[in-house]
Amino acid sequence: MIVKTKLTELQDELMPQFENVCLRGRGASSFVYVLEKGRAVEVSEENGGFWLEFWDRSDDEDAPPVKEMTLESPEQVLREIRRWLA
Repeated sequence: MIVKTKLTELQDELMPQFENVCLRGRGASSFVYVLEKGRAVEVSEENGGFWLEFWDRSDDEDAPPVKEMTLESPEQVLREIRRWLA
């Protein structure tokens, strides 16, 4: 499945850089979860692009994302993840 291939490639690129990187969900519901020092990003594929959700440190498990964005390329995704988790 194309979604999984693109997400798996992102996961492989991010794994050496952050403390916790994993692929979660199944099929069209798959997403890459990246955690670093309490901050997190989830990346899923949407309409040929990528949907990102960013979380800050919180004790509230139901807290909404701090920000969300849609990006077109894996390079943009990597740049935004690195910026958020730096």
